[in-house]
Amino acid sequence: MPLKKSLLYLLFIFLVTLLISSCSSTPSGTYVWIDVPVDGLSYPEVQPVNVEGHATSGAGIDRVELFVDGDLWTTIDDPPSVDTLASFEAEWLPPGPGSYSIHAVAYGPDGAPSEYDETRITLGMDTPTPVISVTPVISITPTITDTPTPPPVPDANVKFWADPETIDAGKCTDIRWQAENVKSLVFGGVEQAMEGVFNTCLCKNETYTMTVTHLDDTVEKLKVNINVVGTCADTKPPAAPNPGAPGNGASLTCRSYQDVGWGVVSDESGISQYQVKVQRHSGDNNWTDIPGSVYTGISGTAKNLSVECGWYYRWRVRAVDGEGNVGAWSDWWQFVINLS
Repeated sequence: MPLKKSLLYLLFIFLVTLLISSCSSTPSGTYVWIDVPVDGLSYPEVQPVNVEGHATSGAGIDRVELFVDGDLWTTIDDPPSVDTLASFEAEWLPPGPGSYSIHAVAYGPDGAPSEYDETRITLGMDTPTPVISVTPVISITPTITDTPTPPPVPDANVKFWADPETIDAGKCTDIRWQAENVKSLVFGGVEQAMEGVFNTCLCKNETYTMTVTHLDDTVEKLKVNINVVGTCADTKPPAAPNPGAPGNGASLTCRSYQDVGWGVVSDESGISQYQVKVQRHSGDNNWTDIPGSVYTGISGTAKNLSVECGWYYRWRVRAVDGEGNVGAWSDWWQFVINLS
């Protein structure tokens, strides 16, 4: 079964991986989880859906595959990572209203897949009004018997903190916890001992969550916020975006304008702009740049193109991060604007 968890402790599998490493043993297994959207989320309208998540394994993450209703939607190769924790992000353009299942599978360098993580969402569908069933009330006089009073539940004592809570970029801190009179502690997606410590080194602010299950089965979530001062040097270019719309090889009716769209790319320095290169030919396969190509300075994940009927078009996109590192071009995607 896929790993299920709250949005508030989605980064913790990374912490467990490093904890095992700090104990001089090699972590095993590949794990993936979807942070956004949360399972069961309902959108009132059909809109682009931003899918974010993380994956980890002892040897790093080679790629992450995302599926919609069991069909492969996109592949994120070499996702950006901090140590063994990789993050991924992509924007899905729903075809229309309905209920959808999105799941992710991560692969380590050895090609071994993780168990998949799944989230289910609904777009543009009204929530049905519940039908209330009224049951007649039957009055019964109970027979009173002596029932022993259960013993009181001992008070829980849980501490969860960071030492220190503020660090310089690239420096490390200890995440610590102590607990007694509770049923279980979950940190990083794994059940922990009642007392422990995890050391982590960070380049940006992070929030960590401990999930506590009390003796009466109530669940409590404790959070620690780590404030990182400054930034780490970034010389790694962002990954190539994944084209999304219109579909590769699409045949479109005659029109004057056409949007092209792609998935969001994540980078530790942020994305400063996207760039789009567009070419066309009239049927002779002699591809030439259209006027204005390459388009630069695009802040979103779509570009509106001026097109002509009877022409074949192809385009590709790349990202530039906040440090000016230029990523690789995506694959070419093609479409044709018919005469009618």
